Amino acid sequence: MTFPRTGLMLAWAFLASWMPALAKDASVEVTVNATSVSQGDLIRVTLTFVNCKVKELDPPQIQGLDWRMGPSTSSNTQWINGVTTSKQQYTYGYAVTTAKEVRIPAMTWNTNRGALKSNPVRIVVESGTSQNTPSRTKTKAVQRDLVTAIEPSKRTVYLGEPLVLTYKIYNRYTNLDVRNYDIPELEGFWKETVQTPDARWEPQLVNGKRYNVATVRQIVAFPQQTGTFTLRDFDLTGYLRVNFFEGRDIQATCDPVSIEVLPLPEAAPRNSVGTFSRLNVTQTLSADSVSTNEAVTLEITYKGSGNLKFLREPQLAWPAEFEVFEAEVKDKIALSARGETGSRTFKFVAIPRAPGDYALPPFEAVSFDPLTGTHVSSVAPRLKVHVGKNTVADGAAASMTFTHQQDVQVLTQDVRHIFTSSSRFLPRNRPPWTTWTFALGMLVAPLTFAGGALRRRRRTLAEADVRGTRNRLALRALKASLKQELTIEVVGEAMEQYLMAKLGWERSQLTRDALRTHLQGQDPALGVSWDDIWVACEMQRYGAFQGNLDALAAQLIALAETTESTLS
Repeated sequence: MTFPRTGLMLAWAFLASWMPALAKDASVEVTVNATSVSQGDLIRVTLTFVNCKVKELDPPQIQGLDWRMGPSTSSNTQWINGVTTSKQQYTYGYAVTTAKEVRIPAMTWNTNRGALKSNPVRIVVESGTSQNTPSRTKTKAVQRDLVTAIEPSKRTVYLGEPLVLTYKIYNRYTNLDVRNYDIPELEGFWKETVQTPDARWEPQLVNGKRYNVATVRQIVAFPQQTGTFTLRDFDLTGYLRVNFFEGRDIQATCDPVSIEVLPLPEAAPRNSVGTFSRLNVTQTLSADSVSTNEAVTLEITYKGSGNLKFLREPQLAWPAEFEVFEAEVKDKIALSARGETGSRTFKFVAIPRAPGDYALPPFEAVSFDPLTGTHVSSVAPRLKVHVGKNTVADGAAASMTFTHQQDVQVLTQDVRHIFTSSSRFLPRNRPPWTTWTFALGMLVAPLTFAGGALRRRRRTLAEADVRGTRNRLALRALKASLKQELTIEVVGEAMEQYLMAKLGWERSQLTRDALRTHLQGQDPALGVSWDDIWVACEMQRYGAFQGNLDALAAQLIALAETTESTLS
């Protein structure tokens, strides 16, 4: 009987030695890597969950500490003397933002073992500037072994004045692996990133100490708002290898850098193009003498330093006889560590439609020069161009543009004269309404007034709608033009005037391709007919075919009557 009892006791002892960690108490511990710090230092706060697992975990909000990175996690399990202990650790990086004492209070955590409370921690913040933080006045005054830095080319700039921001890493370690770094966003700045080679470590002496320095980014920033802007949060996460098997995470951040953006010392003129250094503007013509319907090119070129990509198409005063197309933009801009320099050119193509001597006025560009602190002006001189008639070898006009610009004079005269001659009066004993002439006279005045008012209204509407009036009278004007002695110039001019009146186009809009495209969407057959008669006029004008002008005029009138019924 003694043997079974002894075996049972040994079995219970064996099971007790393999009891899982649930028999061990669960807890949450909070530790820091330093209890005495200075304002601006980075510290690590580690949360250790012993024999439990946290359900939800967010970075703890601690007064006086600003969360910067993390968490980095680790876990381990130990079995000692039959007791199993598991630990899960979460490490966060915080920056000390206060000069007073920091207290991490006892916090309650929701775990799989229930609600557990962690221990409080007290951190002493020493007075004075941290010895582990780079100087705020000189970025290169590095005092610790790993630090990031934002180095601006200027600390005070005017609105729109470019400055170059260089992002560097200063490192004295030999076994550092840079895992990640964050370039902060620039609020209130327009930025352009400079294309640089891949970052690499280069030796440099700073305050008598040897550092490996890597330039990871260069940005040309253009301030768009005034005020003081603070650049910060250039954070780095790395892994420092102690030996082949071991290492530790390491973090670094930069000192805040303040940039003061000043407003312009004087109000900007209305025609100011922005802030540029040594901005110069020129305008050139491809030719100073052309023929009608022959293209000429005008180039407006800005040269200088600044945000040249912000320059918009200039507004130019063109002669009314020029048909101008949308400008083509050509950039020759170089972006480097010195900023943005180069030129932007706006290329306009214009076609003169009538002969004559024309002048393009001087072009002025006003900009703010931060080097002098004043608004400066650059003026391109006036240009002249002579437009002659476009002729072919036989002396005939090669264009179907036959008239020049005309002025429209509108006359509105409405004078009502007072009738002053003697009148016929009736005797007192005879009522006036007994005569038919009186009754008729009483009706004439209202009818005359109504007719005059109607006529006046129609005339007012016609004067207000010049284009509509031309449209309605287009056919009548065409027939009147073709009653005179017929030449190909008369027929071509009558056709152009009719089409411009009917379609409501200007002379610069009326081309064969534009007419064919417009009518193709409404009546393809009508478009083909007009294209045929256009070709017939051109062939007679160029001497390729000599036809009967009377027949051509009759065909033109018939086609116009068809157009009236189709486009009405």
